[in-house]
Amino acid sequence: MKNVNVMKTNSLSCTGLIQVAILGFCITSCVNNSPPVPEAEYSEKIVGLWQGTVGDDKETMSINVDGTFVCKLYPMGFIANTLSQSVPGTIRGTWNITGPIITLEITGVKNEDPENRIASSTIVAFKQDELVLKSNRGEISTFLRREDPR
Repeated sequence: MKNVNVMKTNSLSCTGLIQVAILGFCITSCVNNSPPVPEAEYSEKIVGLWQGTVGDDKETMSINVDGTFVCKLYPMGFIANTLSQSVPGTIRGTWNITGPIITLEITGVKNEDPENRIASSTIVAFKQDELVLKSNRGEISTFLRREDPR
């Protein structure tokens, strides 16, 4: 009798795990399958707060509707590498998008001395809440949209 109960318990556990896995897959599929943003709408849809991961730190990029941006950089992060920057800090400037290319022009710095004052990256993929950029060095990084804490 004990063997039957063990089998039922294991069977229920497996069924529960399968249900959780299926639910997780469905949620992930729903989130990741949002339609791509059309290139003609890049400049409008990119406005917001974006976050990438650099080791255990978060690299944030706030892109504003007025054509300005603020980035918090960490060494070895995508934006820091694109600008040849090696110390953490903050940069400000202006941005524009032409076709699939986003260009950042630095106009202000804090704890920074970037080698490059202008950096361009190619938008490889762009969905409502996910932005994939490729630097001119060939590095690819994914940024996820975050709620603006303001």
